[in-house]
Amino acid sequence: MRQRHSRSMSPRCESLNTSGSRDTTRADSRHMRENRDRSTESPKDGDMDAKPKDEIVSDDDLCPVCHLLLYNPVTTRCNHTLCATCMAHWADVSMTSQMTILAPSSSPSMFSGADTEARCPMCRTPTNATQNSDLAAQLQQKYPIAYPARAAEETTEDDPNSGTIEALTLCIGNSHKLVSPGPDSHNMHEWTFFVRPSRRDIISGVEIQLHPTFRPPTIYCKSAPYEIRRKGWGYFTITVSVDLKKGWSWVSEDAEEVPFRGDDAKARLLLDWTLDFAGHEGKGSMGRCRLKVRKEGDGERREREEEDRVNDGRWEVEMVNDDEGEEEENGDGEEGEEEEEEEEMFEGTSDVSDE
Repeated sequence: MRQRHSRSMSPRCESLNTSGSRDTTRADSRHMRENRDRSTESPKDGDMDAKPKDEIVSDDDLCPVCHLLLYNPVTTRCNHTLCATCMAHWADVSMTSQMTILAPSSSPSMFSGADTEARCPMCRTPTNATQNSDLAAQLQQKYPIAYPARAAEETTEDDPNSGTIEALTLCIGNSHKLVSPGPDSHNMHEWTFFVRPSRRDIISGVEIQLHPTFRPPTIYCKSAPYEIRRKGWGYFTITVSVDLKKGWSWVSEDAEEVPFRGDDAKARLLLDWTLDFAGHEGKGSMGRCRLKVRKEGDGERREREEEDRVNDGRWEVEMVNDDEGEEEENGDGEEGEEEEEEEEMFEGTSDVSDE
């Protein structure tokens, strides 16, 4: 919050007697002395309208995004300085996510999220930002009142929708080698498709959709490694869905809700990859994407957990009511339970045979 500053007005020195008389009343003299004393007093604690002159923030020390005193400043490669939070929020929507093609043996752990590029809010140049500790120390010394006030604004902001944005490196691709096909087969390409995230602790699962001729055409990997190996005679495009755990969401316009999960978080990201049999001397290739994920704030987490408890309680009540109705309909209930178990076994067998 920008501080308002008002300068103390000096008392007028001329006489209050408009008649031009040199004699002033004692009341007028006492009033002038009181005004003079108040003008020299230092501002009291909590007086927001009375700030020292040296606390007037210079225009050069204002953030170009929020127009407040720079706090925790960062400087871009294009030499623009702004608040760290402003740069982070700007990067949420402007982050460059072009895919870089690499050898399939590369690892996402080689790349940290610190050098993630985003377009500068001032000149729109793809850049990244680094902490400007020297400037932060100068501002803290220059503004002993305003700078702590900015720190309090950053740390005490109670917004249930606020969360933290973090970078994630995701590698998607395939390795490849030629094999001798069988006598009645044309499958001479053996390939391994993979998804390699730099962070596995926030990944709920990866769904891989192959060509319809493969059986099964859809594979869901609940844990790492997120990869499959197949043989074939040609290349095609694979669609993959990367799901985040509850409490996380993708910062992307292409993100979707995870079906049947019961929350509104955009926690599913769809990516396409066309199998590569020629890259890197026939060994395949992979694409590296720099992406952003959002961790929900404390207020959001409490709200979601409360909704989960309510939904779980409602589900238990519905299940109890359904069980009571079935017992009344089936008489003693035991015969109905046996029939229900037989139906479940039959349905499970049917699902397995279809796969």
